[in-house]
Amino acid sequence: MNNVFVAFLRQSVCPQLKTRRYEKDILYGMALEEEGKRKFILLLKSPTEGGIDQYHKTLESEGYNPVSVPVLKFNFINIDEYSDRLSNYTSYCSIVFTSQQAVKATQEVIQSWKEGKQSELVKSLTCYVVGKATAKTARQLGFSPNGEESGNADNLCDCILLERDESEERTILFPCSNIRKDTIIERLCSKGIPVEELNVYETVHRDDITDEGKPFAVVFFSPSGVQALKKNNLLEILKSSKVGF
Repeated sequence: MNNVFVAFLRQSVCPQLKTRRYEKDILYGMALEEEGKRKFILLLKSPTEGGIDQYHKTLESEGYNPVSVPVLKFNFINIDEYSDRLSNYTSYCSIVFTSQQAVKATQEVIQSWKEGKQSELVKSLTCYVVGKATAKTARQLGFSPNGEESGNADNLCDCILLERDESEERTILFPCSNIRKDTIIERLCSKGIPVEELNVYETVHRDDITDEGKPFAVVFFSPSGVQALKKNNLLEILKSSKVGF
């Protein structure tokens, strides 16, 4: 039955996949196994911010009770140093955000600035982002982000290399996580483009996840979900639940 639930997630819940031909048969089979109250499905991911969560929407429309529980948390670090660098924004030509958390760290710094200084910052720096969610957060700070359709850091580098003026000598500022990948640094530096990275937030597993009750199914979106359940002594719930990924 686990395979059936995985097939359900892949065919009907994931917003990237449009095929729904097996959805009714799968849901009917699941309903035969457990009737009665709305089945609680635990989604080990952060809730969608400021928009419709497609996983929740699809599951709720079929009578399920989805609950999203984030398994990671983010702590700002090196904020004083980041503040110094942002204050010296004219030394940089661009800023690269590969996550919403990096944008939020920037907000943490500039929210105390005078409005005029904030405006000068966002006008002076060409902003590059990966993903629509990060682009949306950057726009809220006043940036006009480029590259949101890139999809990943490698494609974003292609965008930066294509747009960068050959006469430009200033550095690209790259605020990032303590577990960031090397793509941005390696790709751009290999082309002779100076990149100044700074860890502005750290990613850690949450140790405060509480028992949400007995779920009908548990859905993992990354290995971090397993690690978080183990850290919080909640692996027992998997024995009586269906598992999807």
